[in-house]
Amino acid sequence: MAALFPDKVIVQTGKTKYETQIKAGVHTLIADEPKDLQGTDLGPNPNQLLASALGACTAITIRMYADRKEMPLDKVEIQLEIDKIAPDNHKVFRTVVLIGNLTADERDRLLKVANACPVHKLLSGTIEIETSLGE
Repeated sequence: MAALFPDKVIVQTGKTKYETQIKAGVHTLIADEPKDLQGTDLGPNPNQLLASALGACTAITIRMYADRKEMPLDKVEIQLEIDKIAPDNHKVFRTVVLIGNLTADERDRLLKVANACPVHKLLSGTIEIETSLGE
């Protein structure tokens, strides 16, 4: 039987100041805060993880499309920055670098494909976060 939420993630902290263990399926990651914010700097901070999710999804989506269309794409690099304009207003700057012997039309198409990645769609749409206490 398939899981109700196949992308379920479990996040835990202990006594070590802001070191956070993230379990995603069989994978374990560490998130943290930098030392100047009293963290131990053992991993990326939450904003970097969010940007990483968008970047990874963008790169994978572009790679899948290029492979399916047999485009000569050698490498994809996604550069991301989050600008906190105001407490409730943020902007993500995403730069897509495509390496390969691509035509101008292929490059334009791959740039459009970047916006089709599921994480981009999730972050661009309306997001509801329902929070409850567990046991």
